[in-house]
Amino acid sequence: MGTEVAVQNTGTALFRASTDAAQLCKEIVTATAQNIGDKRYVRVEGWQAIAIAHGCVASSGSVERVDTGFRAIGKVIRMDTGTEISTAEGFVGDDEDKWARRPEYARRAMAQTRAISRACRSAFAHVVVMMNAGLSTTPAEEAPDDPEPELDLSSIEKAADMASLKIAFDRLNKHHRDADSRARIAAAKDRRKVVVMRNVIDSETGEVI
Repeated sequence: MGTEVAVQNTGTALFRASTDAAQLCKEIVTATAQNIGDKRYVRVEGWQAIAIAHGCVASSGSVERVDTGFRAIGKVIRMDTGTEISTAEGFVGDDEDKWARRPEYARRAMAQTRAISRACRSAFAHVVVMMNAGLSTTPAEEAPDDPEPELDLSSIEKAADMASLKIAFDRLNKHHRDADSRARIAAAKDRRKVVVMRNVIDSETGEVI
């Protein structure tokens, strides 16, 4: 019983800390947010502000050249204890038209920037939601340069069989690359999959299987 209370108290304290952090750094996060298409994305400066508001520091170490691009690892570390609370990979691929033409130092720097933003997002995405400022939790540095079309889930919702459901799912994923949209697409697919499976009729018995 004592352990349960301790866990609950810890969870409550963390939630309150995140609420305070959201209020504390909302101004800088929204001021530095980047508009891409019809969405606003948090830039690395905003993610770092959120980390600092939680008593953490976000950074990235050395950059590694791999077969298909440049890779870096970002970390979020508590300043008081040195405890590592989040890590994430940042990557700039050779197949990215915008970055393939840039000098190597720029691609290395962007790999580090993405690593920092991703590590912060992993730990603090909920804080961006708490701000209630209409911000996407996808880091700005990973958002597509070209505005994506408005997400329309009707093709998934109208799919009559598993084959058409897969086609609709793959098509939407191709055109919507941000994390929020892909989460909505996956959820819609799961919902429709249940409906489709319920409507499958055994050709011999006529029973729903």
